[in-house]
Amino acid sequence: MRKSLFVLSGLILALGLSGAMSEVHAQSQVKLFLPENLDSNGNQIPPDNHLLEILSYFERTANVRFEKLILPWKRAQLEALQGNGIVFGLSPTPERLKLYQYSQAVTKQTVWGITYGKPKPSIKSLEDLRGKIVNIGRGYSHGSTFEQARNIVFTVQEDGLFNSARLNKLISKSNDLILWPVRQFKEAHEVEKYVNQLFNDYSGAKGVHFEVSDQPIFYDTEHFATKKGQYEDIIAKLDQALKVGNKNGTLAKLIKAYR
Repeated sequence: MRKSLFVLSGLILALGLSGAMSEVHAQSQVKLFLPENLDSNGNQIPPDNHLLEILSYFERTANVRFEKLILPWKRAQLEALQGNGIVFGLSPTPERLKLYQYSQAVTKQTVWGITYGKPKPSIKSLEDLRGKIVNIGRGYSHGSTFEQARNIVFTVQEDGLFNSARLNKLISKSNDLILWPVRQFKEAHEVEKYVNQLFNDYSGAKGVHFEVSDQPIFYDTEHFATKKGQYEDIIAKLDQALKVGNKNGTLAKLIKAYR
């Protein structure tokens, strides 16, 4: 009888420990809001496969599961600000830092100016944008310097269209310049080659050529972000996964392919 009780007690203890271990290793689940991109017909474009690979890395390493939701960028930010989940790709600004809790920077970007037509305008600094109509993605910012100059040095035109469709609007002269963030290219000629190749691949156009500013105009970073005081444990896990991935090179390799 005592032996049976001993075995039963051991079984109960084992089951209890197993349950406790399951709770310790339970996967955190959270909604992840991603920006929507539209083609020239207004149809939603699926997320970039390289971005999905980066997010999968964070899921594996941080032991989280993202319920990915693609929304117009302003709405995605609002959902996070209401405490409904985490947004990815948000750059910090003075106003946002008062409202959002940010992860460490996942990617760093240089922001270039794209123009069309001859002669090529000389754009070497922020002052060269004075009085111009500048096209950006709807709901996007490009850091503190951008925010300070927005609608003061230049006029902002926000656009929810995919990059190739935005380039078509540049050809039609509905704006003077597109701000174009890139993660990998360091030289103007690299950015110029990439932009023109992207446009030609999507549009099939011949003989169309876009120019790129002589140097980056702004510098920016992308982060996970959520309402202050919300999902602090998950942000901490994502920061740790970021640290691990940068140290062993796994994440850097994935980001290198993400343009």
